Amino acid sequence: MSVPTTGNRFSRSGPRLGPSRPRRVLRRMARAAGIALCAAVITGAAPAAAASAAAVQGHEGFRPDITQPETVSTLSDSGAGSLRAAIEAANSAAAGTATDITFTVHGTIILASALPAITSEVIIDGTSAPTYAIGGAPVVEIDCDGQAGLQFSAGSADSKLLGVAVDDASGNGVTLGADAITLNGDYIGLDLAGAADGNHGNGVFVSADSSEDLIGLNTSGDSGVVANVISGNAGSGLELSGATDTTVVANRIGTNPAGSAAIANGGNGIWLTQGAKGNEIGGTAYTNAGTGQQNNPTGSKGTVTPVFVVPPLGNLVSGNSGDGVLIDTGSRDNVLNGNFVGTAADGDAAIGNSGNGVAIIGATGNSLVGCKLVDNPFVYYNVVSGNKLNGLLITNSDNTTVQGNFFGVGANNTSAVGNNRDGILVDGSSKNTVVGGVIPLGNVSGDNTLNGIEVAGTASRFITFNTFGGLLAFKGAAPNGNDGLLVTSTGGHIVARTNVFSGNVGNGIELAGGANGVTVDPNIVGLTTKGNAALPNGGDGVLIDGSAHDNTIGGTLVSVIPQNTFSGNDGYGLVITGSAHDNSVFDSFIGPDVLGLAALGNHDGGVLVSGQAYRNSIGDTSKAPVNLISGNTGNGVSLRTGTSRNRVLDNYIGLGRLRLSLPNSGEPVVDTGHKNLVKGNVTHPRR
Repeated sequence: MSVPTTGNRFSRSGPRLGPSRPRRVLRRMARAAGIALCAAVITGAAPAAAASAAAVQGHEGFRPDITQPETVSTLSDSGAGSLRAAIEAANSAAAGTATDITFTVHGTIILASALPAITSEVIIDGTSAPTYAIGGAPVVEIDCDGQAGLQFSAGSADSKLLGVAVDDASGNGVTLGADAITLNGDYIGLDLAGAADGNHGNGVFVSADSSEDLIGLNTSGDSGVVANVISGNAGSGLELSGATDTTVVANRIGTNPAGSAAIANGGNGIWLTQGAKGNEIGGTAYTNAGTGQQNNPTGSKGTVTPVFVVPPLGNLVSGNSGDGVLIDTGSRDNVLNGNFVGTAADGDAAIGNSGNGVAIIGATGNSLVGCKLVDNPFVYYNVVSGNKLNGLLITNSDNTTVQGNFFGVGANNTSAVGNNRDGILVDGSSKNTVVGGVIPLGNVSGDNTLNGIEVAGTASRFITFNTFGGLLAFKGAAPNGNDGLLVTSTGGHIVARTNVFSGNVGNGIELAGGANGVTVDPNIVGLTTKGNAALPNGGDGVLIDGSAHDNTIGGTLVSVIPQNTFSGNDGYGLVITGSAHDNSVFDSFIGPDVLGLAALGNHDGGVLVSGQAYRNSIGDTSKAPVNLISGNTGNGVSLRTGTSRNRVLDNYIGLGRLRLSLPNSGEPVVDTGHKNLVKGNVTHPRR
């Protein structure tokens, strides 16, 4: 045992503080300063503000660390020079003493019994071992051999586990029960060769007694840095159980170290549960500090050559047996930025989680965010693709925000990496779900086996805003196997605005079941994002079926899209069928381009009302302006036998925006139904 020394250890752990509350406050200040300094390095900006924040640490209330070095010089389980002896010495050190444990040996320590729980501040520094390469794999392994894993207990705040493999524990590999613990450069569930040797519980368990932990670091700001690999464990890779304010950065969870193949955790990749609050999974950096390149996957909305950079702080969470990320049981105010969930390390191929990519169940106020309003789109996107169930599931959860993400397509905005069900499914009693926002806050949901977005159950107060549903961002088709948007929810207050739902195998938008209280205004369905060329859905543009009722297709919402435009589809532009009733359609273009000047007709006709549909309105003088139904192959409007009391009022049929000739190939209106009212339409004969 070496004689204790004193000194300021700013480079390793920051200064130590006295009472616990000031320590926590100043720890937050130090972390904020570190983030600001890292951002300055990444962006090339002057770090004056960050330096100023860091300088606050020099004020009164700090004192030097008392540092006790310990050396591990044998791989034996116990005895002089063992890791066990070093931890015992650390635990018995005087209060306020921190212990640095370094290694003069490398290899595997096989435990004969569990190591003591750590009860004082310790740095277990496997990166000090011979043969360790900076940024490389660990060269020190703790093979628990069926004993309990490593535990950081009360009193161990500010400890670090660096460059160590921990595997084959009887329960969790590593348990955190104190604040501000850092894990970096570790393999949890893998041996030194990177092969599975899983712990029998979770890889890492963070308890409600722990907060402000750092699970992974990327101080360089380089893209592709691997902090920890947490894979092959019987439980979840990382469980945050009531934990708060923890940051999870640059880890690979459920894959091999290269991020090229699955080494599944038996549970979820990351599980936030039991009221976990205020945790950040990933981060908002989007510049590769090593090259200076910034992620710009759309090429500034299609105006310049795209640049693809894996967000440096994001995690790869793929290949797990459960969900990639599960947020449940009252966990709230957690945010995901820059993560690839269900893909390979580059985001362009699938290593799917067997459950959902991200599932939010019974949890309020959580978010997936990939850019800010001032950014280019998707700069630190979550790419949630390739999963065996849904990309994102939101069930019985309120106030969820989803902005600037990819669901079902690759990070390169080209590759098809579909989820096996919906891109996004919102169901149960979920309320106030915001999917997208003003440009650039929209999402892409394409190439999924079922729907781009599905809203079901009694979900209410839902909005999709600026979604690319069935196509790539500012590019061509990425077909969902069914609809771009499917709504069956009976909850009401559902809005689809400023979206493009095109290129899908089925319909662009479908309102089915008992869907009611849905507003569709304004959207492009069946055309490209510019609205000047066809990108057809294989079915109808908009299909209203089942008993869907009291829905509004049209309106006067302000948007870059001037009005609903349902054109270019392989079926009809709009179909109302089944027993759908009391739906209203106005201020919509059906058949022309978005400007209403050129024909981009729907293949089967403009509008079809069929089945037993009743009391629906196509055009209405009380809701001017009316519809423009022109340029279609087939009839402008068809009212089939079995329909009743529908109204076709005051529409332009066969005319363009300026009353120019834009005829349908069939009749303006064909009515074989019962007591339908056709009145006041301005028509042009068939071509």
